[in-house]
Amino acid sequence: MTAYSEFTAFILDQLAPLAPITVKQMFGAKCLFKNGKMFGIISNDTLYLKADDDNRQAFIDKNCEKFTYWTSRAGVKKQVALGYYQLPEFALDDTDELCRWAGLGIGASQKNQMPRPNHQK
Repeated sequence: MTAYSEFTAFILDQLAPLAPITVKQMFGAKCLFKNGKMFGIISNDTLYLKADDDNRQAFIDKNCEKFTYWTSRAGVKKQVALGYYQLPEFALDDTDELCRWAGLGIGASQKNQMPRPNHQK
């Protein structure tokens, strides 16, 4: 069994009703997956959930921060923002609320994405 930080273990315990959930290390963070699709990121003891056009406003309405990380390419540091928003603070200690918000992230992750057009001739 993999050893997780106390916060990550707490989140996984709270998300037990949504099991199975897998965890992978990416972006210097722990990324949460359901059915092979990433729906959450745990970074610096903060849970971020996937947002899309259907749920983004709910995160914005609760003043949730967007997930960002720093990368360096060709010696240039750049901040990258992903489409994930912080779990509202009030949901952290309420399993039902946490699972409800995580369900929004899972729902966003499970949608079929339209393929990008191929502009090759």
